[in-house]
Amino acid sequence: MLNLESLLLRLSNAPGPPGFENAVRQIVKNELDSYVDSLETDGMGSLIALKNGPPDSPKIMLSAHMDEVGLLVRYITSDGFIKFQNLGGWLDQALIGQRWQIMTSKGIVLGITGIKTPHIMSVEERGKVLKGESLFLDVGAKNKTDAEERLGIRPGDPIAPSSEAT
Repeated sequence: MLNLESLLLRLSNAPGPPGFENAVRQIVKNELDSYVDSLETDGMGSLIALKNGPPDSPKIMLSAHMDEVGLLVRYITSDGFIKFQNLGGWLDQALIGQRWQIMTSKGIVLGITGIKTPHIMSVEERGKVLKGESLFLDVGAKNKTDAEERLGIRPGDPIAPSSEAT
């Protein structure tokens, strides 16, 4: 029997930034498999499930998106900080202090959004709204080489919010 609460928790906690919804897709696929007549994934990553009914019955379509807003690694600074671009509709101000999971070839790497500390900002900088280009992710790397070799972070790696539904 389907445990709806468990399913919602698994779906909510699965990373799924735009273009990188594999974890979410796999959960949905596993859950639908025993209920449908066919399951296929198209070239865009959409999961299409079909349940045949009597010929004279109404046709019903259920559509939902699998992705969430996220980020993408642009480059790694010499100090080992991760510069990123938005995937979706984030406000730059909402990113400060957020926890993230970078989906690398070596697995998940946790990070947090950082900004230049106020004590080294000019008076003018302190009074301005921060822009995305001034933000970075701190993953605890010693330098660029450490981020690349030890942690496996590369430009193009997707980044999802690290917030756990409970």
